[in-house]
Amino acid sequence: MNLISKDEKIEIPEPDFLDNLNNQQKKAIINTEGPLLVLSGAGTGKTKVLTTRLAHIIYSRRANIKDILCVTFTNKAALEMKLRVEKLIKSPVEGMFIGTFHSIGARFLRKHSEYVGLKNNFTILDKDDQLRLIKQICISLDLDTKIDNPKSFSYMIDQMKNHGLSFDHISNHEYEKKTSGKLSKIYKLYQDRLQNYNAVDFGDLIMLPLKILKDNGSILNQYQEKFKYILVDEYQDTNASQYMLLRLLAGSKQNICCVGDEDQSIYGWRGAQLKNILNFENDFKKSIIIRLEQNYRSTGNILLTASSLISENKERIGKKLWTSDPDGEPVVITNLENDEMEAIFVAKVLKELKKNGVSSSQIAILTRASFQFKDIEDRFIRENIKYKVVGGLRFYERSEIKDALAYFRILVNESDNLSLERIINNPRRGVGKVMLQKLYSISNNKGISLLNSLEYINEDNSVTKNAQKNINNLLAILRKHIKLLALEDHSDVAGSLLDDVGYTSMLQNEKTPEAEGKLENLKKLIVDIKNRSSINEFLEEVSLLSDNANDETNSEKVSLMTLHSAKGLEFDYVFLPGWEEGIFPNQRNIDEYGNKGLEEERRLAYVGITRARKLLNISFVNFRKQYNYSLYRSIPSRFISELPKKSCKVEIEKENSEKRYKKLDTFSSDIFKVGDSVFHEEYGKGIILGINGKKLHVKFSDSSDVINIFSDFVKKN
Repeated sequence: MNLISKDEKIEIPEPDFLDNLNNQQKKAIINTEGPLLVLSGAGTGKTKVLTTRLAHIIYSRRANIKDILCVTFTNKAALEMKLRVEKLIKSPVEGMFIGTFHSIGARFLRKHSEYVGLKNNFTILDKDDQLRLIKQICISLDLDTKIDNPKSFSYMIDQMKNHGLSFDHISNHEYEKKTSGKLSKIYKLYQDRLQNYNAVDFGDLIMLPLKILKDNGSILNQYQEKFKYILVDEYQDTNASQYMLLRLLAGSKQNICCVGDEDQSIYGWRGAQLKNILNFENDFKKSIIIRLEQNYRSTGNILLTASSLISENKERIGKKLWTSDPDGEPVVITNLENDEMEAIFVAKVLKELKKNGVSSSQIAILTRASFQFKDIEDRFIRENIKYKVVGGLRFYERSEIKDALAYFRILVNESDNLSLERIINNPRRGVGKVMLQKLYSISNNKGISLLNSLEYINEDNSVTKNAQKNINNLLAILRKHIKLLALEDHSDVAGSLLDDVGYTSMLQNEKTPEAEGKLENLKKLIVDIKNRSSINEFLEEVSLLSDNANDETNSEKVSLMTLHSAKGLEFDYVFLPGWEEGIFPNQRNIDEYGNKGLEEERRLAYVGITRARKLLNISFVNFRKQYNYSLYRSIPSRFISELPKKSCKVEIEKENSEKRYKKLDTFSSDIFKVGDSVFHEEYGKGIILGINGKKLHVKFSDSSDVINIFSDFVKKN
């Protein structure tokens, strides 16, 4: 008989969890006690490590399923992890705290809502509800919502909550100074309304649990004891509030494992703090750092290119990706003449790949910003290349583009009632459904267009003086620009129309990243109008393009997306167009955040490069269309000079663009051409970036701005 003493533990045979794992992955799984940071480079199997570690803890009975907290950044990732763990341990994991920060915060808050004056059936406001409430508050404070835009306040309040700041802790914050003390008032009223409505927003799902845990030691001790192990995915994307919540819950045991990659921290604009991962060793004493560097996704040349680029960043812990697979094809860097040529080139290579049997689903075009989609989308539609915009809408489906097109259609067709209906209250002019019905009634009774019916609005005493004023102003602006269309450049008229009706300023006043993207899209639209002979021609082309775009017969599509949307994805073939200074790295990000902004841009480039498995093409152009002038000389992105010659090859495409594309010579005067060095008595030396008639667009050495100046006032150097 085999006798076992009570003190002796029976070893349970470990399943084949650790099979097919490299040494670093194994270390990350079996080091269960104490704080652990797993620096997981792109394509190194972080999800596999995280799920296997979780399965290992459960199977080895180190903790009950319900005593583990696992935090992800998306519901999809949480579900995937749960299913993987269940497959590994061959048992359901019901009851485990696994989900996003917001879902776990909501679960906690439902249980302890009374500590913050809420009932447990509270409502969670979405972005639209939040904005509507803030609008109401702005109106109650007699603020002009055209100047003090509710969207801007909504964005700032979100940012405050991301940083763990309540309304009584922001007196010295730049936002408070920027809004002349209005933000704290609106923030307080907003929170009061939420309380009255028994409602919370997404920021509160972190802020309120934080408050409960800080104010109630017994509840804090309860959860610190409960969560024997904490696992966090995408740690580099955590904001200040999320970081503070994790620190509290980790308690004295500090059995916390954070998996992330500082080189893929690209969400600073929405509150993510890179320092959370950089300071891990200081924040959690006696911590271990394990680097996952063996990549299972990309070729050697792609990895060498990515590693060389990201090594230029100073704010990183450091790692170097490698693979046991072959080097593969070199990274191709293609120099093209202009942006249309770039789109033609991408389409040509795609067709060659298709001929060679490559599936469209394995091809992606990744850009720094969504406004760069325009030329590529147009080309794809013309050449019947099926594509999908991931994480956003097609160019002509975007609300700001539809609004602008509606304004332009009225210029060429005063009887277009549907277009007028779309824009009559956009920006807001006090025209609701009732007033619109009245206008249609006038239109029908008098047999006139909806536009002409605006003349009669002053005769209706039920319409407020302010609404009458706004409508009269709109009518005057539209008629003015209809007349101007016959006298002035059609693209200038289109651009000034959007300015005069207040559409441009509406977006500018929002002061949000989304609004900035919309403004860039509108600029792209105006540029495209400039390259057509008339607005009529342009609108007809758009209609035909939109008709072709609706053909969904082929489910196989090329993916078109921004670099931010591409994180976490991978493709066999990746194109990275638009690698030029100002576009990528984004100049606005550098201007606002300096070197920190530049390093985040470089991390974004790193993310783009590491999406590719087999083939990567980076492209830049010599001349790009720009708002307010036809062409400007582009400067190759500084990131290109940081790529290693060993893993890259440069190709220069000299093929001519379509005949209808306006050549640079069209915009050159007899004396000056783009690229010339010039001198001005006041501004000094400069370079001509664009020419529009006698107007030069010059970047002077002593100024960060491009200055428009008549050619009569400068001379060649």
